[in-house]
Amino acid sequence: MPKPQPFLSKTKYLDGIKCPKLLWFEYNQTADVPKPDAAQQAIFDQGKKVGELAQKLYPNGIKIEREQMPEKLHAKSLEAAKLRRPMFEAGLIYGRAYALPDILVPVEDNAWDLIEVKSGTEVKEEYLIDAAFQKYVYTGAGLNIRCSYLMYIDTEYLRQGEIEPKKLFKKEEIKPDLSGIKSVIDELLKIVSGQEPKVKIGPQCAKPYDCPLEEQCFEFLPEGDIFQLRGRKEKLYALLDQGILKITDIPLEGLSEKQLIQVQSHRTGKAHVNKEGIREFLAELKYPLYFLDFETINPAIPVYDLSHPYETIPFQFSLHIIQKEGGKPVHHGYLAPGDTDPRPEILKRLKGLLGDAGTILAYSMAFEIGCLERAVEAYPEYQDWFKKLKKRFIDLLVPFRALHYYHPAQEGSASIKSVLPAMTKTSYEGMEIAEGGEASREYSRVTFGSNIDPKDCQKVRQALEEYCQLDTQAMIEVLEGLKRL
Repeated sequence: MPKPQPFLSKTKYLDGIKCPKLLWFEYNQTADVPKPDAAQQAIFDQGKKVGELAQKLYPNGIKIEREQMPEKLHAKSLEAAKLRRPMFEAGLIYGRAYALPDILVPVEDNAWDLIEVKSGTEVKEEYLIDAAFQKYVYTGAGLNIRCSYLMYIDTEYLRQGEIEPKKLFKKEEIKPDLSGIKSVIDELLKIVSGQEPKVKIGPQCAKPYDCPLEEQCFEFLPEGDIFQLRGRKEKLYALLDQGILKITDIPLEGLSEKQLIQVQSHRTGKAHVNKEGIREFLAELKYPLYFLDFETINPAIPVYDLSHPYETIPFQFSLHIIQKEGGKPVHHGYLAPGDTDPRPEILKRLKGLLGDAGTILAYSMAFEIGCLERAVEAYPEYQDWFKKLKKRFIDLLVPFRALHYYHPAQEGSASIKSVLPAMTKTSYEGMEIAEGGEASREYSRVTFGSNIDPKDCQKVRQALEEYCQLDTQAMIEVLEGLKRL
């Protein structure tokens, strides 16, 4: 007896457009599709919070509780629609397609407005595809959809007191294109019921979002694969079609100067060193040297007054100071308690620590400068200080981005986490927290979460102190490595 044909949800529809293989796995080998990692789950959780906030714009709305069986939710939603009140996540079925739009608002002539809420900050192509699928299902299920809207975050919004959802969100009418949707749905349902499709890796693996099957789809690549080559990836997929898998096998013709350096370095297995470029970089440094690094949060819904959605706000800094050539570094650090805006205290402390002269080194300094720039917009009494300070920054990334130094062990990356173990004996291995995104998530969890065990909070804060301090210690070791060269 053949299996009943499954329902195709909006998420599965979008996944199927992205990659038929991903869709097939989601229905036929579900256990082999990796669960969302911590970073992806944080994005999902943030989207849920944004959606719940948008619902407050419709205080008399009805939240339709989820059901395991789409048919049950369909019946429940149709019954609720008779009340002519806004509905949240009302699930309806049309054919084998199944949709749960964020908000449905009743309007005149027994019609409805369809509102899709997004945590993004602009209208994206995938949002339009999403909304078209929703309208197709709801119209087919018998609802009269008058208008379709996207509601998304307005980055110009400035929090001053309680969050104001009307100001936080933008609402833009869109015209979803329903042509061809039925044929796409039919084709995707055929894929689900058939054999595993053969799909070559390509740009779609990372667009419009990273595919959860990426690790297994890319596992055929050898160590030192071609994707370690810097530059646009489209050309690399053409090399794959020619059977070229290793960076050492890439033909030299047509490569840029930096790409040539990479390939030759991988072929010899030795570091490429441009001593003159390194000397020129080192000559720019003036003592005292200040090694600065921030850890930050950037919530969609601002948590502090005088901040915007997605504004990058430092909650921690690490600062090592070396007063003179050959001097010992002295460490200063700060980790905000979290109950108040950390920016005033960070600005105050840095103003006292950074002095009036000497080079401030950061790795990818645009990030640190940007954090300070936005902080002094909120606290303008530091504007004059920052204008002078900004001129003293030098980016430690420069010699690695320019490939004055490149080692095959970097595997194509110029990040400090790749450069450090390639150039020194130090690495981030074994750290409780070993990555900036993780630092941000863990700080947010123990600071703004509920029912947090004090011991858990203490453990996270200790790990944050160790991680941030290693970031600036790593910069010192990398700089020493450049001097030795």
